[in-house]
Amino acid sequence: MSASTNSRSLAAAPKHCVDSAQILDRQTMLRSVENDLVLLNELAEIFFAESPGLLAQIRAGLAEHNAEAVERSAHTLKGALSNFGAIRACEAARELEIRGRDSRLDDSAAPLALLEAEVAAAMNALSDYLREARREHPSR
Repeated sequence: MSASTNSRSLAAAPKHCVDSAQILDRQTMLRSVENDLVLLNELAEIFFAESPGLLAQIRAGLAEHNAEAVERSAHTLKGALSNFGAIRACEAARELEIRGRDSRLDDSAAPLALLEAEVAAAMNALSDYLREARREHPSR
């Protein structure tokens, strides 16, 4: 389905979301859904529903010194974040993924705090972006 034939497509990013543009890569985000705002909304809903659980799994994995759980959950979260071009959040998730893979879980409080902050920023920016996009393209 191409953006030109999709009546629900979003041809341009909202102009007023300066903060979200600094956190999300709009081109990556829109390209991942072929400019389909409805599909982007669906992906966002899944992300909003699943990311708190993934963060909880990472926290639990760190508390239990379960490197495999940290690696797996951080990898999954990183993949979800990549759909939205949340580069800083992806990098934070990657750091914990690598720590899990290498079984280096000590001193992970700072990387975890960074990941939690970046995920929260990505979630807020995505919400703002979608809200603005709906205002600019109400029929989509």
